[in-house]
Amino acid sequence: MKKLLMALMLMFPVSAYALDVDVVNDVNVSVGSATFGVDQDGNKVSVGASGLTFSTSDTVDFGVAYSTSLLGGLEAGLSYDYTNESDHVVGVDTSFEYVGINLDAAFDWNINDTDFDAKLGTGYTLLGLDGSVTSKWDVDDFSYEGMDVTAGYTWNVTDTFSVRPNLKVPFDDDFTRGDLTAGVSISLSFGSTSSE
Repeated sequence: MKKLLMALMLMFPVSAYALDVDVVNDVNVSVGSATFGVDQDGNKVSVGASGLTFSTSDTVDFGVAYSTSLLGGLEAGLSYDYTNESDHVVGVDTSFEYVGINLDAAFDWNINDTDFDAKLGTGYTLLGLDGSVTSKWDVDDFSYEGMDVTAGYTWNVTDTFSVRPNLKVPFDDDFTRGDLTAGVSISLSFGSTSSE
């Protein structure tokens, strides 16, 4: 009985913190170069193949993006979003990965509002553990708007099925912590669509 009471007492602080945690999960399924994804963050749904992806969400009525791998671990992408506020947003992003360390940058231009935003990030991946810090900037005013800190662990259950518990901690421009977001990312792969 003492062990049960001790376990309940230890769970109390955890349950108190859990009230400030938003739960957001996502699932990605791939068959060869074709992909399908559902993300609770913004209720985003995406379908893609060979680097071209079409998406929709709570804030984007129609989105299209293209990404490709360049030489030496460098990736680049272009995107266009038509938002539910009838805005046209064009984006450019790049990322570079070397020995588990990742550097990335993204630049968005809202054509209607002539608004420019940027994100700069760095991260790592080591033995299944990963983490990143991404800062957000308003380029028009050259002002810092906050940052997101993420951490996760990828458990490769099989060669084609992985589970990644993850956590995101947002901070605003005054470095005040926002609500935590926790979730599980599930990835499934069903082989190649190309004929051998």
